[in-house]
Amino acid sequence: MTTDTRINDPLQVWTADWSQLPVEAFESLDRGIRNGWASISSRNAMRDAVRSVLREALNAGILTHDQAHPRLNAVRPEKQIRDEAKQSRGHIPEARTEQVFHALAQDSSLTARRDAALIALLVGAGLRRAEATTVELEDLDAYQETLVVTGKGGHVRDVPLSPGVRRAVLSWLRHRGDAPGHLLTPLTRTTPRRPIPTSQLATNTVAQVVARRYGPDVAPHDLRRTFTGDLLDSGADLSVVSKILGHTNPATTAGYDRRGQAARRRAVQRLDLPFEDAVAGAEGSPEMQSKQHHRNAN
Repeated sequence: MTTDTRINDPLQVWTADWSQLPVEAFESLDRGIRNGWASISSRNAMRDAVRSVLREALNAGILTHDQAHPRLNAVRPEKQIRDEAKQSRGHIPEARTEQVFHALAQDSSLTARRDAALIALLVGAGLRRAEATTVELEDLDAYQETLVVTGKGGHVRDVPLSPGVRRAVLSWLRHRGDAPGHLLTPLTRTTPRRPIPTSQLATNTVAQVVARRYGPDVAPHDLRRTFTGDLLDSGADLSVVSKILGHTNPATTAGYDRRGQAARRRAVQRLDLPFEDAVAGAEGSPEMQSKQHHRNAN
């Protein structure tokens, strides 16, 4: 592994003795990261990977604290200013979702009933598109109020369903039936079309459904972002929203927060600090201090 950030053979990364690399090597690596990635978040992700190796070396006793500290400082993450405009991108106005469900209600086809349930779970429960394709009928509780979802890394969570989402799911279930299998299913190509509970929707199909109903400028993850923003706008606690979404780190949820500085100012204005100004003429006030200084001078 060279100190000019050029790695000719990936094996150099795995075989290098990181404890013997000088601080200058990590400074050079940091310069390579800065020049190699355009966004701060990408550069910080690369730095986090390097810092994780250094921390593990410290924990394992390979590096002492005095050795690890300057190396960690050499690849410190950059501070990232909150981009208010970026936070608001990808959020779908409520009126647009209302138009989508209104159009679906005018369509009596089985496809429309399935698509309405799918979109409801994306924009009304915050499911990832992969999660929407894998949930099964048995994951719904007896009253269709909660859905058990297996997310990234095999993490299982309970997702509460709002009344509107429950209505959309129940409408679909009246056509789907109670056969075991996937909750959202592909449909037969033959007419009359029928659900195929033993088959799983493709994630590409989810993207196609969203694009068909909303337009090509909307992706499935935009609906998840919208759900998160709506919850936070309603005053829901960040940690609660994180649990609903299946985020292991609340900082990930915070990245979906579209509330700007104005909302934060309004929140602070609700607090009243019981500060009392000094009583005029009291000892310690600017006037009294000035008089005391004058007396001492004389």
